[in-house]
Amino acid sequence: MTNPQNTRFPEAEYKDQGLPEYSENPLISALPQIMSPIEVAKALSKRPHYQPEELNLPCHIRTHAINRLTRDFFVPQTNHILIEQKLSKLIRCSYLNRNPEKATFKRKLNSIRDLVQKEDLTTYIHDQADSPASSMTIAGISGAGKSTTTNLVLNTYPRVIYHPKYHMLQVPWLKVDCPHDGSLSDFCLSFFIALGRRLNIDYRAKYASGRPTIGKMMADVADLCLIHAVGLVVIDEFQHMSLAKSGGEKKMINFLVTLVNVVEVSVVLIGTPKALRLFASEFRQARRASGDGSVVWDRLPKDESWEDFLEELWPYQWLHRIVERSEPLTNKLYELSQGVPDIVVKLFCLAQSRAILLADAPQEEALSSELLTQVFEDEFSIVKPMLDALRSGNRRKIEECNDLIFPKLESNMINAVNQLVAKPLEKAKSIDLGDPAETSIANAAIETITSMGIARDIAQPLVTDALAKDQDLKLIQIIQLATTALTNTKEQKAKKPKPEYTSRKSWPQLSKNDLRKLYAGKSGSMYEAVVEQGINYPMQGLLAG
Repeated sequence: MTNPQNTRFPEAEYKDQGLPEYSENPLISALPQIMSPIEVAKALSKRPHYQPEELNLPCHIRTHAINRLTRDFFVPQTNHILIEQKLSKLIRCSYLNRNPEKATFKRKLNSIRDLVQKEDLTTYIHDQADSPASSMTIAGISGAGKSTTTNLVLNTYPRVIYHPKYHMLQVPWLKVDCPHDGSLSDFCLSFFIALGRRLNIDYRAKYASGRPTIGKMMADVADLCLIHAVGLVVIDEFQHMSLAKSGGEKKMINFLVTLVNVVEVSVVLIGTPKALRLFASEFRQARRASGDGSVVWDRLPKDESWEDFLEELWPYQWLHRIVERSEPLTNKLYELSQGVPDIVVKLFCLAQSRAILLADAPQEEALSSELLTQVFEDEFSIVKPMLDALRSGNRRKIEECNDLIFPKLESNMINAVNQLVAKPLEKAKSIDLGDPAETSIANAAIETITSMGIARDIAQPLVTDALAKDQDLKLIQIIQLATTALTNTKEQKAKKPKPEYTSRKSWPQLSKNDLRKLYAGKSGSMYEAVVEQGINYPMQGLLAG
């Protein structure tokens, strides 16, 4: 419980959740209303800003625009909707026994806090628990979209909700990233930092200073979950958890079971299959098989999902020549990426940057199977072992490759721009009129006119035409004649004669070759009138020949 002064967090707005057990609980009714699958798909969809006019931008700016795809492109699939539904239930069920409207709420809160502070959290909790909170694991290969999807779903919920009536700051969810090769104490430290940032409170200094024991840190984590009504704790990159440093998997499992069974906070573990396989059986046994199951996150299968993904991705090309998606290109992309969305998007972006870099002319900027292969060979060598394992279908090989770090798109894009900058700059082509003095003044006039925003291919003929009429013209006179000619041309285009309108009553007065006159004087059908005049095409002769 908290008593924030002048809080800047949004106040709770209580909504009907459709179920009495939900709507009668302020911690649940303050959450957004439960979404339908269609609403989920709409909420998760992301598309980057794109305008055809950006194709006219210089190449070094277009490479920056391409990078939007890595930040703002997301196509919801069936798995994503399933994740949202599961997380929606996990958050709400963790609050079922924590209702501040009930008289037993404070008593239970105090008893649980006392239990957390006194119990040894390194031993299993074998007592039958009536906790409605649950747990889930999300396992999948790197780059498949586990963390991205979870982040998108969690961000549909408020980060903090202030309940003035109960003087409480509610944190519906908290995501904690496991530090690389981290221990249980490192995880607790990450928890303090994450919650402190969320609430603008320095919990790291309060709970992690003075070298506290692991037991004390675990108790403080559990206590904070109660104080701030944390509904869901998501532990991402769980494969980084070091069992040796944490004192073995049982110690970590005991801690997670305490959060679920005693503190009544739902827990989600996200990681690679190899890491979560070590914990799955132990976690299920400790939870009395009451968990909410697991989701195995695989690559995109080569079916309608793959086609839909590419159909949405393909239009976002910042190239001067946009090629239609063909079967060879579709197959090549899948062969190279094996349907891993992160690789598909990054390969698509880097191939566009390479096309811009290598093109000597705008019409050469285009995607091709050869270009995709070359970019993949140059930029994605680090993930080849994983992709080879995926092609083989060997589970053990796949698990051995799951800790690979994906190449950073940003660094590769910067390298591409560096290569682009290193290329010799194109110099504006000068004209040569034979006479040095005449050539000099002509080029000076062209430079002046182009600096006014007029294209060089327009300025050059204007200047040469002016000098052809009088070779003794001065610079200012050439510029004046050229700009006047340009203005006259624009005015002539603007004053195009409008076509004369002939009313239907006047059709009989038109020339005999005008079909409107024929139409006005016909007695039967128009076809009969055309045949009678002998102006129909001799189709019979054509067919006979």
